[in-house]
Amino acid sequence: RLGTKASYGTLPNSPITTGYGQTKSNVNILFAISSKTSYRSQHMIREITLFSPGDSRSLTCWSNVPCLFARALEHQGIRINRVNIYSNKYIRKLIWDPFCAPIIQRLYPSHAYLYEHTRINRFLTALTISRARHKYVHSDLEVFIGYDYPVKKSNIPCVLLSDWTFEYLITQRRGLTPCTWETEEIKRQNQILEKADCVISLFPDIIQYMKKKYQNPNMYYLGQNVINNADEKPLEANEILNEKKVSNKLLFIGRKPYLPGAKLLISSFQKLQEQYPLLELHIIGLSASDFNRLPENIFCYGYLDKSNDEQRSLYYQLLRNARICINPTPLWAGYSSMIEAMYYYTPIITSRYQSFVDTFGDPIQFGSYLIEHTIEHLASSIHQLLKTDPETYCQKASFAHQAVKGFTWDSFASIFLSTLNQVIQKKTIQI
Repeated sequence: RLGTKASYGTLPNSPITTGYGQTKSNVNILFAISSKTSYRSQHMIREITLFSPGDSRSLTCWSNVPCLFARALEHQGIRINRVNIYSNKYIRKLIWDPFCAPIIQRLYPSHAYLYEHTRINRFLTALTISRARHKYVHSDLEVFIGYDYPVKKSNIPCVLLSDWTFEYLITQRRGLTPCTWETEEIKRQNQILEKADCVISLFPDIIQYMKKKYQNPNMYYLGQNVINNADEKPLEANEILNEKKVSNKLLFIGRKPYLPGAKLLISSFQKLQEQYPLLELHIIGLSASDFNRLPENIFCYGYLDKSNDEQRSLYYQLLRNARICINPTPLWAGYSSMIEAMYYYTPIITSRYQSFVDTFGDPIQFGSYLIEHTIEHLASSIHQLLKTDPETYCQKASFAHQAVKGFTWDSFASIFLSTLNQVIQKKTIQI
């Protein structure tokens, strides 16, 4: 979740997976450092102030990332000061959403000017950050989840951790030309990124894109992404494989942005029903009301909250039971949910997009890429996996698990601390 074309890297001499079954050593992803240099104890960083857009104690915050990251750092013996810098819910819900947002949407129907982008929100957020800095004066490091928050006026090293920039979202993901206010927001974020002591992206191709746009040399991909696994039950390989190889359940995970992919899958599912009358399609993240009509044997669960015991149990039961996990949405096909399904020994069918290819290569041994976004091609791809014999299926399922089993938060936290200890020692990292 590792590149095969660009020179990213992990810590020196760390093997790099460039696709299942392939490794690449001696690649300097994070920094070049003399072999005579000795690493200090990882506990040189003892206290971190974590700024997140929501409560980092809750799994609902920013796709589980702040909560699981903080837990992993605590496992390393780090003290975490948690600071919620999410926008004021009263202003957002009582003023912005009912009065301002509809007008903005009419003026800019293809754009999304949010309350979070307003000057009043930036002012209030800056106050919260300032108070936290006065309170946690002994912090060794500040970590901001997101690239939107000011990092000046602090002697403590500052790290920005996110997925992609606002400019990348607008121009690359949505294919739009920034409007006036978006251009201003992009300029503001650019200034923040240039001033940060360290910028980390969770995706290899995104960090290469950013390195070409910014002068800040301290921008990194840490050599792996992470599985947002909140399941407390142990994963028994034989048990889960025995269940999956006879399962008749297909699984889709994705919310409203992935609705086009879900609709394509439903059409392909209908095409397969005559040949596979017992086949079921289970959809997490969307409700039945999101569709005009649903055929038989399709079950929608809406958003399943991992912080809720009952909903979390259902979520992981669906992962354990799924024969194949499918997301055919073009450009971006639910990366995080897909690799979590892979961890649960689930072969996949996914769109061929850069972040996934850079991580796992092409072709993949644990499923297939969707080359043509048509009903016929997707139905054929599903059929090819359904008709595999049990032994071949179990091999593909095992390949899926092996490809991501190292993507743990504990591993990510260890690499993060090693990297940031160097930031604190040197202030500037040599690439």
